[in-house]
Amino acid sequence: MIAQLLSLSVAVLVLVPAPRALGAAAKVSEREAFFAATNAHTFVIQIPPEDYKKLQKDNRAYVKCDVTVDGAFLAKDCGVHLKGGAGSFRGLNDKPALTLSFGKFQEGQRLAGIHKLHLNNSVQDPGYMTENLCGWLFDKAGVPAPKVTWGRVKLNGRDLGFFVVKEGYAKDFIHRYFKDATGNFYDGGFCQDIDAKKQKTAGENPDDQGDLKELALAARETDPAKRWEALSKRLDVERFAAFTVLEVFTAHWDGYTHNRNNYRMYHDPTTDKLVFIPSGMDQMFGGGQHARRPGGLNGMVTAAFMQTPQGRALYEQQAQKLFTSVFQLEDLLAHVNEISAVIQSGLTAISPNVAREHQGQVASLRDRITGRHRDIARQLGEPPPEPIKFAADGTTQIKRWEAKQDSGEPQQDQPKVDGRATYHILAKSGGTVASWRAPVTLPPGKYRFTARAKCAGIQPISDPPGIGAGLRISGGQRTNKLVGSSGWTTLEHVIEIADTDEIVLVAELRASKGEVWFDTESFKIARAKN
Repeated sequence: MIAQLLSLSVAVLVLVPAPRALGAAAKVSEREAFFAATNAHTFVIQIPPEDYKKLQKDNRAYVKCDVTVDGAFLAKDCGVHLKGGAGSFRGLNDKPALTLSFGKFQEGQRLAGIHKLHLNNSVQDPGYMTENLCGWLFDKAGVPAPKVTWGRVKLNGRDLGFFVVKEGYAKDFIHRYFKDATGNFYDGGFCQDIDAKKQKTAGENPDDQGDLKELALAARETDPAKRWEALSKRLDVERFAAFTVLEVFTAHWDGYTHNRNNYRMYHDPTTDKLVFIPSGMDQMFGGGQHARRPGGLNGMVTAAFMQTPQGRALYEQQAQKLFTSVFQLEDLLAHVNEISAVIQSGLTAISPNVAREHQGQVASLRDRITGRHRDIARQLGEPPPEPIKFAADGTTQIKRWEAKQDSGEPQQDQPKVDGRATYHILAKSGGTVASWRAPVTLPPGKYRFTARAKCAGIQPISDPPGIGAGLRISGGQRTNKLVGSSGWTTLEHVIEIADTDEIVLVAELRASKGEVWFDTESFKIARAKN
């Protein structure tokens, strides 16, 4: 019974049946029963008028609310605030993502032993599946990851619809993975590396972040042997290798490995080492080619780790191990089928039309997983790739490109413009994302990827990998861009490679309207001099 899952400081409870559990054993913990439910939960949240006004003025500050879960009166005075990043935040009068802290104003108050829940609007994952799927994968690999279920949310009488319900990063989460939960817990922040000041959500003295400073110093050590020794003292290298492998396998382009984003860290007092924890896994298994090793190393710890012989060897060991023991296609697809059944049931109760549309999201995710698994299997079975050859001046031309369409109805062809052969992309409808791509193998080092391009009438869309037309590598982000109209312009993207590996070069357009031409003879990679 759901009432049996509730740890309350009040005496009034309404007893109703709990949702059935997925493959429930005879005895499961209250927490496991809540997250393994085969029916979506219901959350009815009531915020008093004065607190509602406070939340409108400061949406990140906790206010009090009453919460009912699955028809059972839960508690008064739960804490609630809005959440969400650059792509997912929605205002209070829209479909806001919410954080519920059951013990914020009532110490010791819990739901099924859970202190905090995030109700995610899943605007970046319309299928509602990848947070659960990827959290399940990381957990199987021994990397801490929040549990995930689903729910229908009503706020002050307004039906907000279907949500992903995610375990919060609170003490009860830490206790699931670590014997000692008194260590420092850090939020990585928005696109910030470990050397930036962090929000410290657990541990003593929020201003004391010496453990992060020590890890940053270890990552900056120039001698590879000394660097590995220093990293091993401050970082759980086994877990970090598994963390990095799965970020790459799942094409988590907006995670720590590729973008210094969506991550947490816990300093385990028992081992005196930091452990990286994934977050924000709602844009996963992106289509297109992805290398099986980290290509664009934006995370300083990833770069430092992979630029040591021991780190590369450990990464390769974990890649082979996890591909056969965790990243198994049959298990992945079976898990998608299992969770999609729960989601389908919940969506059908809201709108049969939305539930039918969800079937397309399931098919798309299955296809992306199958393609990713096939690519990794191929890459693992291949001999080490031969790096491209550079001319005496340190440059090489990239000649073979393939068209790739991600969204919209783009036109891609190879016309002559101004007497030049070009690769052309035309955005004919809103939300167009299309590219020309070329896989290349580079030895370790720093490079400049350049090309000449011209554009006309580009109306860019807001998209994290980049704006308008530009150059990048698959799985990475870019700052170079062309918008509006311009003549022939040289674009440049800097690439850093830790180990000889294949990456995928991308010349793309992200726009609602407009077109771009890339000079086919201008695509070059040059060794960077600094």
